[in-house]
Amino acid sequence: MALSRRSVLAQAVVVLAAAATGACTPASGANPTGAPTQAPPPDRPIASWSLTGGFTMAGVRALRPPRLVIYSDGEAIADAAYRTRLDLDDLQSLLNRLANDLRAPSASPTTLIGPSIVDAPTTVLEAWDGQAIRTISAYGLDELRQEKVYGSAWYDARDRLGQIYKTVTVTAQPYLGAKVRVVAEPVMDATPGATVTPWPAQFPLPSVPDPANHDLVREDLDGQAARDAVRLLTRDLDQRGAWPTYRTADGHLVQASWRYLLPTE
Repeated sequence: MALSRRSVLAQAVVVLAAAATGACTPASGANPTGAPTQAPPPDRPIASWSLTGGFTMAGVRALRPPRLVIYSDGEAIADAAYRTRLDLDDLQSLLNRLANDLRAPSASPTTLIGPSIVDAPTTVLEAWDGQAIRTISAYGLDELRQEKVYGSAWYDARDRLGQIYKTVTVTAQPYLGAKVRVVAEPVMDATPGATVTPWPAQFPLPSVPDPANHDLVREDLDGQAARDAVRLLTRDLDQRGAWPTYRTADGHLVQASWRYLLPTE
């Protein structure tokens, strides 16, 4: 979906999101007199659920997409792999509830996080409340659910987006982006029993160091280069780290995978 169309359709979300802000206390820094509801920013989703950090291989972390993004025209994309279109009435209801969840007093952590959990991911939830993108981050949100470290409102928001995620993945409509990201990681040895294939001679190895891990290289591609990546390289669709091993022309081994980039990436 072209961003220009999203910019037009975003005007509808102005009306939808107004109900989410009319009866609630504004966030810190918001205009208490009730500033006019604005259109959401065209370069960001109006709701999203992401995971950052956690114990996972560096390559998977570098390639990991948001679990779910929802745009102002109702387009919902899960794992940068599946998509569906939400009904605008359902979108209105979701925005209203998310805005309330993320501003609720019960959303604050209720206890200190003890040493019972390490290397958990941080859950990041975002939603447009009619005036701004409201964001919360919670370390080990799912892992600490039974310990009641966080209040119920954050879990309500996470579960609302989780239900949309299930809806999107069950439809199994593939998301096919115009751009892709390729990540490659040098390795010393191939996985025992794994097949090593030559790196495609007509496809350049990524050359840009990953910002978070300079042992990795990556490349964001569009046009014919993106189509070549889709055609020539194997994709780790389930994000389980089962990357194929390739041998480059100079004899080095690399593992690589790719994913589609989101419209706003």
